[in-house]
Amino acid sequence: MIDPADGGVVEQRSRSEVHRLGLWHQVFHCLIVRPGAATVVLQRRSRVKAAFPDKLDLSATGHLEAGESALDGIRELQEELGVEVELSALVPLGTRLLADNGGEGHNRELVHLYLLADDRPLDAYHPAADEVSGLVEIQATDLLGLVGGQQASAEVAEWSPEAGHQTHTIDRRALVDDTNGYWIVVAVMAERFLRGVAPLAI
Repeated sequence: MIDPADGGVVEQRSRSEVHRLGLWHQVFHCLIVRPGAATVVLQRRSRVKAAFPDKLDLSATGHLEAGESALDGIRELQEELGVEVELSALVPLGTRLLADNGGEGHNRELVHLYLLADDRPLDAYHPAADEVSGLVEIQATDLLGLVGGQQASAEVAEWSPEAGHQTHTIDRRALVDDTNGYWIVVAVMAERFLRGVAPLAI
């Protein structure tokens, strides 16, 4: 549990209690961008996840443990996607407060968001089956169009260990629920990064 004003730890509670009581806590979010293709990589959440099963989410997300710094969240890339990256590769976009009542309950998060430029193909990842069922690649401009309401659908490339490679079309409903325009902010920053435009901040 943290103080949302400064991110300082107030006390330690279990994850279930944090969500049941709607206590503020810290999370790590990372969106992988592929500069060579001008795309972003989304994860398809496992069907067994309590929150937003089978929905498309940022590349890697997770709760920070008590005593961890924001950068310690880089372990989520290993735990969820089976890849190791250097801390220096992360591009910090800042923090943002998000609050909703979906998924696991009363969710009150201080989000630490990062971009990661990585051109490896989807089948080079090793997703953890209980966390991620597959990976989706979408043009950054299409993602922005979807979440901004400028387009109704977009073609994506999807890969999973079970089904292999496939191409299909998604609409906005394929993504996890939006909170206070967070998807738009993330998509704008990814598109700006790929065009070499600064500043980058949420």
